[in-house]
Amino acid sequence: MNTPLTLAGAVASVAVLIINVRSWWKGNRELKALVPFGGGLITGAGWTMCIGGLFGWFAAQAVQASNKVGDKGVGATTGAHGGGSLALGSPGHLTYAGACAVLVAAIVGGIVLKAAGKQDTKRMLGGLFAGLTLCATAGFAQIMQWVPEMYNALGDAGRSVLNGEVSL
Repeated sequence: MNTPLTLAGAVASVAVLIINVRSWWKGNRELKALVPFGGGLITGAGWTMCIGGLFGWFAAQAVQASNKVGDKGVGATTGAHGGGSLALGSPGHLTYAGACAVLVAAIVGGIVLKAAGKQDTKRMLGGLFAGLTLCATAGFAQIMQWVPEMYNALGDAGRSVLNGEVSL
């Protein structure tokens, strides 16, 4: 993705992250309660690597929206403007099989999103937004370097199963 996140945009994205972690922290702190947000976060991270496709376009639009909202928020609350862009990052690169795994995961995620309750839907969309935006930064992308490896491995495993190389 070639759209950099600004510092103000990162503030907006981190706010979404904090709101979701806070609701988990104030709850019963079960790991399963983090699944909707975490699933969205991983999905968003995967989409940032889909340069030139629809998912990559969504990532760029999310970054631009975060930048606009963040700039308005920082400007309105502090009076400061023009924080500049952060270092551009990407978690890595997808193989063709990995890209196929991202698409399959998005289809499954859409089905799960449709079946989810209101609260989990908010968490999934918040995670998606955080993944789409924060992975545009070098630091967060470095933390998420395992995501393309996971999708590439899943794609390779799917190809092996479909080629009959793995018996079920």
